[in-house]
Amino acid sequence: MTPYSGLLFFYLLALLLLPAVALGLLGKPLKIYGLIFSVLMLVLVFGEGGQLPTLTAFYLWEAALFLAYRRWRKKLPLWLMVPLASLPLVLVKAGEVWPVFALFRLLGISYMTFRAVEALINLHDGAIKNLSLFQWSYFLLFFPSASSGPIDRCQRFLSDLERRLTPQEYIGLLRQGIWKLIGGAFSAIVPGGIIWQYWLAPLPESGFLPTLSYLYGYTLFLFFNFAGSSSMAIGTGYLLGIRVPENFSQPFLSADMKELWARWHISLSTWLRDYVYTRFVMDSLKKKRFENQRTASYLGYILTMMTMGIWHGLSPHYLLYGAYHSALMCLNEALDLHWKPFKRWKKQGFGQAACVFVTFHLFAFGLLIFSGRGW
Repeated sequence: MTPYSGLLFFYLLALLLLPAVALGLLGKPLKIYGLIFSVLMLVLVFGEGGQLPTLTAFYLWEAALFLAYRRWRKKLPLWLMVPLASLPLVLVKAGEVWPVFALFRLLGISYMTFRAVEALINLHDGAIKNLSLFQWSYFLLFFPSASSGPIDRCQRFLSDLERRLTPQEYIGLLRQGIWKLIGGAFSAIVPGGIIWQYWLAPLPESGFLPTLSYLYGYTLFLFFNFAGSSSMAIGTGYLLGIRVPENFSQPFLSADMKELWARWHISLSTWLRDYVYTRFVMDSLKKKRFENQRTASYLGYILTMMTMGIWHGLSPHYLLYGAYHSALMCLNEALDLHWKPFKRWKKQGFGQAACVFVTFHLFAFGLLIFSGRGW
């Protein structure tokens, strides 16, 4: 059973959401039933796909690491705990490339792993002083965004989790959630489905013009499909009293690649910005690793975008996708720093329109690489 796809899924989703809606309208706490709902939905989705044992093993592994680090965080180094928490993700991604690891398969592991890693980092930094096993489990297993995001933040999630909503507040969330579910379903099924069935599916697998057509079609399909899935996840979260963050904000109006990544898959790009780019750059400046401070920024972009590529998978086209965006982000940084007209052009008039046009095509070509067409 694929999340947010098919009548059976939506029937089960609505059925299991009814108790949450009733509790919310009565002003009762939602967090206990929210975890029950998440576990039930995970069992239904992962059980049908035969991945429930893998999900259970993943949870037990991450829980053991979390409990150990919560107790002995002063003795256990973060540089050891993060790779250990990322190990299941590495095994799953390796299984997509090398048959010897094909035993490891788990839907949504990329998103759940980032949540597990973030919890460890927050404990290390002191951003979260105390995190119960219940809170951590709900954050890790939160079903609405388990399969395709958005990637919520632990502190923000906990603030919603522990807040008691009044019936009036919940009614507001309920209305927004239902509209997001309807809008997301429409986006994924109607324009997304039409583009796939009548544009992409009939295209020949090779040739310049078919590939050019595929570039535009796949970019639009991925936007409607992915933005729709994110909207449905956000809407489901709202019905559980959790204000899941937005994941898209008119990305094709971006005037450069930095702005685009602030508008596309926002939860992933900001997560990588905060926990990879910023931490690397600040640590490099603190330790004076490079004579030129800008070197840390350029290397930070390369590290960040390559992490993004690897996060999607270890296949060559994902690695090339990460390298491609590494180059674009470094170029964007260089233009911002050393070519004054670039900043002026991005702000208004024909120059802004030209920048939007170029940015869209640069991004669309990256998605063509991402799609693996021709590999």
